[in-house]
Parts: sequence; structure tokens; C-alpha cells
Amino acid sequence: MQDSLQHQIALTLVPQVGAITAKILVSYCGSAEAVFKASRKELLKIPSIGPLTVDYIQEGSTALDIAEKELEFIEKNNIQALFYTHPKYPARLKLCNDCPALLYFKGSDLDLLSASRIVAMVGTRQPTEHGRAICEDIIEGLRAYNVLIVSGLAFGIDITSHRKATSLDIPNIGVLGHGLGSIYPAQHKSVAQRMVENGGLLSEFLSEAKPDRENFPMRNRIIAGLCDALIVVETAASGGSMISADLAARYEREIFAVPGRANDPKSTGCNQLIKSNKAKLIENAHDLAVAMQWAESGKPRVIQAQLFLDLTDAEQNIVQIIRQKPEIAIDELVISSKLSSGELAALVLGLEFKSVIRTLPGKRYMVIG
Repeated sequence: MQDSLQHQIALTLVPQVGAITAKILVSYCGSAEAVFKASRKELLKIPSIGPLTVDYIQEGSTALDIAEKELEFIEKNNIQALFYTHPKYPARLKLCNDCPALLYFKGSDLDLLSASRIVAMVGTRQPTEHGRAICEDIIEGLRAYNVLIVSGLAFGIDITSHRKATSLDIPNIGVLGHGLGSIYPAQHKSVAQRMVENGGLLSEFLSEAKPDRENFPMRNRIIAGLCDALIVVETAASGGSMISADLAARYEREIFAVPGRANDPKSTGCNQLIKSNKAKLIENAHDLAVAMQWAESGKPRVIQAQLFLDLTDAEQNIVQIIRQKPEIAIDELVISSKLSSGELAALVLGLEFKSVIRTLPGKRYMVIG
């Protein structure tokens, strides 16, 4: 069903309609526009939708007026709005049940949001010189593995990651805890402008939204959901970095931490993550590449002709899809193969038993050979 971007934006502005509720409404009504056109009786039939929520939806003129102004802003500022049904909505993030219903992106290429390898960098806002040096060293080492770097544009490890990646021409994206109408902190505006040329800025908030405290945990879930691997460089036992690590664990992402001295409060969180086996210990980019099995993916991948002939047509099709890239995520494989999750799972398992493909961390696959 055709949908209107104005209605999609408006739906995210309706009181009591969060990311999950918005997706429930669209799944039952068919589109955001259809939600606003549905009768009270139709809306009340939808599970978890109560009378008060229906009242807010049917009083949607204010939300639609605000959405119209937002449309003018994004068109004027070359920003792209991605509802979760959009084909370019980040595939990894879409697998998270609490992913934002709508994202705003200003950047060089929408396809970056579904890059083949994405690494998130998080850490304290007040790193030591050692922490900054380690962060920069890891970023520089990751250059060889064609990754996209994601962080939050905050002080400390975030901006260190963005600056280093930008200086090396490594694509990187800053996920903001406010709207794209401003940059916070203001000191990072020049870096953000350069990032847009080879990467971008991403937010779920309206352009005029301020950097309120409650926005940043929401921002962290986007960082955790976008990546394959999350690296923590210097953090206390609590705070935003630890929240990001908890979210990454919930989303079944790989988590890595740089160890620190036992008596250093800025390393307490990293050491705790390692001791509890929530994170793997790394000291450099090569450690990450080995753990993610990226270090081997540059080798030629040729399947023996006889082995390929022993595969069924369906198996050969799966192998051909995987071979088009160094590695592929399960959600992308489902879309490309046009198979159900159950059918694909059986084929993938069979190919693993035949030692044709290998499962990588983060539910990704590569051809062996």
C-alpha cells in the first residue's frame, strides 16, 4: 500500500505511540497513512491499542502539521527520511524489535547504513592519553578491513574515533541524541561537516529536538543495533558505554573491550566486561579481525568443482549469493534468496556440514575455500 512520508513522520509524533506501537499499527493497517484514516472501531481491534491511544491518533492534525514543517526542513537540507518499511532502512537495525520507526540521515550514501562490516566505538568522555592513542591505533588498523565506523559524536572516545576515521578517509557515521538541525557539542561541528562527505549523521529525532538527557540511551540502542562488533575503550563501571554494551549483548552483537590497569577507574567497566565474559579482550585491530574471522576473508574463495556439482540447485543458489560478497548477513541472505527463514536455515546448515560455508559472528556467512 502506498504511504505518505508526512504520515510516517506524524505517526512517530503521536503521544503514546513509540517505536514498537508504531510498527504494530502499521502491520495491522497496512501503512502510516492508513492508521490515521482508520475508524475508532478498527483501531480498538488492534492488540495493545487502547482508547487513549486511539484518541491521540484521531486528533492527529497537530502531528501532521509538525510533520509538514519537518518535510520542508529535510527537503531544504538534503536529508533523507527512512521509515522502517523503506528498502534502504539498515538491515541490522531492523532485526532489533525496538528499532526506531523512522530515521533521518544526512550523508554521502544511504548504502553505508548496510555496509558489509560495521564497527561501533564507544568509551568515556574523558579518556586518558593512552586511551586516545589506543582508540586511534585501532581505527587505523581497521582501515585494512574496509569497515564503517559508528560512534556518537560525543566528547572523548567518540570524537577521537570520528576524527581519526575522517583523517584516514574511513567512512564513519555519527548517531546523534538530538535532531539534525544542530550539532552537539558545538565544538564538533567542523568534524561533523567533514563526516557528511564520506559517511554521515543519523538521528531518530525531529530536526529541532534538543540534546536532552533521556535521548542518549535511545541513541545508544541505534549504535548497538547498527554494528557487527562494538568496541569499548576506557569506561567506568556505569554510564553510556556500559549501556551500549548491554544493548549490544541483547542484540547478539560481538562485544570487545580494551583492558586497563586494575586501579584505574576509567578501565573498571572494560575489565568488568572482560571478567564477566561479556566482552572479548582486544589490544589492536588485528585481534578484532581474527575474532570476527575477517583476517582470512581476503584469501581467494574457490569451491572445488566436484564439490559444487554435488550440491542441490537450491544449495548452489545460496552459495552463489554468498560468493558475491566477502561475507553476508542472514537478513540480506533471506531477502536475496527469497526463501523463508526456515527453508534458508535448513540449507545453510547443510552447507556448513559439507564445509562449503562458514558461520561468522553476528549471524553472517562466508564461503570457505
